[in-house]
Amino acid sequence: MKEIRHLSSVLAATAIALAGCGDAREGSSAASASSSVEETVTIKRDSYGVPHVYADDTYGLFYGYGYALAEDRLFQMEMAKRSVMGTVSEVLGTSYVSHDTRSRSGSTHSSITDQLSALKATDRDIFDGYAEGFNARLQEVLADPDDLMPKQFIDFGFEPVEWTGLDVAMIWVGTMANRFSNGSSEIFNLATLNRLEAELGEVAGRQMFDQIRWMEDPRAPTTVPRGAGASAGDESSASATTGGLFVNVDRTAELAPVSDGVLSAGSVLEASWRGIVSPDDRPTASNLWIVGPGKTVDGSTILNNGPQFGWYNPSYTYGIGLHGAGYDVTGQTPFAHPVMLFGTNGTTSWGATAGPLDVNDYYQVRLNPANQHEYFYDGSYRAMLRRSEVIEVKDADDVVIEVYSTVHGTVTSFDPENGAAYAFKRSWEGLEVESLMGWIYLMKARSWDEFLEQAARVAITINLYYADSSGNIGYVSPGRLPIRPRSQDSRLPAIGDGSMEWQGFRPFSESPRVLNPEQGYIVNWNNQSAAGHGAHGSWSVVDRATEFIARIEAKDRLTPDEVWELLRLTSFADTNARYFVPVIAEASAGLDPGDPRRVAAQMLIDWDMQNTNPTGSDSYAESAATIMRTWLPLMYERVLMDDLPEDVLSSSAGYPGRTSRGSVRPGTGSTLLYNAFLDDGAGVPQTFDFFNGADEAGRNVIVLQALRETVDRLTAEFGSDPSQWSTPVSVHSFQSTNFFGVPAAGSDETLELPTFMNRGTQNHQVTFDANGVSMCSIAPPGQSSFVAPDGTVSPHYQDQMELYESFGCKPDRLTEQDLDQDLESIRTLTVRRAADR
Repeated sequence: MKEIRHLSSVLAATAIALAGCGDAREGSSAASASSSVEETVTIKRDSYGVPHVYADDTYGLFYGYGYALAEDRLFQMEMAKRSVMGTVSEVLGTSYVSHDTRSRSGSTHSSITDQLSALKATDRDIFDGYAEGFNARLQEVLADPDDLMPKQFIDFGFEPVEWTGLDVAMIWVGTMANRFSNGSSEIFNLATLNRLEAELGEVAGRQMFDQIRWMEDPRAPTTVPRGAGASAGDESSASATTGGLFVNVDRTAELAPVSDGVLSAGSVLEASWRGIVSPDDRPTASNLWIVGPGKTVDGSTILNNGPQFGWYNPSYTYGIGLHGAGYDVTGQTPFAHPVMLFGTNGTTSWGATAGPLDVNDYYQVRLNPANQHEYFYDGSYRAMLRRSEVIEVKDADDVVIEVYSTVHGTVTSFDPENGAAYAFKRSWEGLEVESLMGWIYLMKARSWDEFLEQAARVAITINLYYADSSGNIGYVSPGRLPIRPRSQDSRLPAIGDGSMEWQGFRPFSESPRVLNPEQGYIVNWNNQSAAGHGAHGSWSVVDRATEFIARIEAKDRLTPDEVWELLRLTSFADTNARYFVPVIAEASAGLDPGDPRRVAAQMLIDWDMQNTNPTGSDSYAESAATIMRTWLPLMYERVLMDDLPEDVLSSSAGYPGRTSRGSVRPGTGSTLLYNAFLDDGAGVPQTFDFFNGADEAGRNVIVLQALRETVDRLTAEFGSDPSQWSTPVSVHSFQSTNFFGVPAAGSDETLELPTFMNRGTQNHQVTFDANGVSMCSIAPPGQSSFVAPDGTVSPHYQDQMELYESFGCKPDRLTEQDLDQDLESIRTLTVRRAADR
């Protein structure tokens, strides 16, 4: 056996849930000594500090999970809980009142409590056991703060508080459902349409809107191959199974315009919740590629997943193994949800990316001129429902907020200037816990059919992926998809007078899915799920998913190393270049070889379309990258900006800034520009000619004009030697706040790597081959964020950073025998609880 490191940490600890101590906590049961039972829970940690919990029943298993988590991430999880419960102001003061206001508005805690109460006892044990295990470690910390209290609590001047089962569920609701299934651009789109019609006239404005916010581009890459139908074995075509999902209609005469006051927001999260997020800012969370046995040289099946939540310290994801009570799983999950979202049970493996389905609608309601808290519905004015929330604020008076709702949901904004308000209707509201339980039971699935059975429970939108030891690969995109009236344009708010009500929900059988596609692989990088499911994102032929598709298609079969190498190649890929380098090459083909424009074009032609920094310098190694990043915005200006009103189109070309905090992809400008070059060959009809009548030769002139300006600018800045033209490297930053902007660590705990990588917050790979199943993963900075009161950090605080930078991958221990060969510590917990739970 490998020598056990940190021998002093190999402890036996007794953590007892005392009789009566949980009386005040939601979901807890009092126990007396005469009616209690004991269970031993074992936590083994590998050499990277990843805990594996062994227990006989569900309560004990998740008790151990909560205990281990509190050892590793006490401050991060305290602040995550406060972020989703809307209690940050209580400990950090007035700066967070606006955050708490949005959190309180976005979820009704009583609804989640009711959903938890409706669960069967063994399912409630997941939440209650997790909370009580967390609390057991918390009590140890409070009893010995000089050694065990994380330094961040001392620095911020408050102590952690106990958890309940509601808190556990709300972490998932607030960080998953409310982040990735809660967004809309419908009010933003209405404002865009208003501007276009004001600038161009009603007819031309609507034509332009359809061209820049299209419903379906048949050339866009889809995860379910086009023509494959809704599912394997389903003989109906994709168009038949989506049956009129999206219909272009013109009901805008009945919609009031939207005033600029409604369009203000303090953050992308707030903008998404209020329906005013730009499509460019929608979630860019994650990539995945699976290759089946027919696509690998050794017949192996390999699943890779890179969830892109952004980069944070502590890590956004948490690694753990759960063994017992019908579970035998290893993997990682965001914010330590009580489910492994990325992992394997030895027979099947799974992963996820952000969901693409349109499961929400904004409704514009007409206000009573005499009372803005009354709205017109079904022939008469009726009063909005109102609830009050009290936000406690450190060193200040409490703040009372009023949350209003209509029959369609919470009112997120009032527009009294236009006599309107906007209410947000979510198809999955009231089904949050059921959706989470579907995720949890996915971990037990041993076949595709069992996997689908649990996916069918999921009401929020999410992409789920599957591979198994028999060589099967699959994809399904569940979500409770409304059946909308044919009079509704799903890109815009619906009319809230009762004329555009949902007509039910589409059956799970119509969810995008595929099993063992003929092409032998499955790819997603937040691209379109399937034909007919396009209105939510205006997905385009210009899509970063092509970075995977092109490389996989380039070879008949790939070695396991080549499958992993896709991660590095896509992480540094210029996601615009493959579309526009051929355009520049064609335009410059007739130039003299000595012409500076031809020299610049040749550099692009010879470029491998990577943005790398192998020496760790301050600039990217490829001068061609600088040429592309200069030329493309100039083309936006020449071709697009003269035809589109200000504020309609972002000038961003989809490149990271100096310090990058999230993944990147081609900007909307690139999709519009490339469609303009395709002209009649574009999947989106080019009703409006952005080239203003220029033929192919005329377009080449515009390309060369932009290339001339590019050369002139770069020569003026760097000199005439193109090899010296450079772009500052984007730094890969790990922020010490969570994605809400709330501290998750000390302000001095931001970490950096020298070069941005457009890859997962974490990455994991599961391989099924002749030797069985294996898994490796990397989740920087490290497993534990513990900082002792004296500033000493855990040995696992950032021990995965170097591996991440070098595209390494640490082994995950899937069996107890394997784990015992890499053992760092063992801890046993004695859990006492009521016998009748």
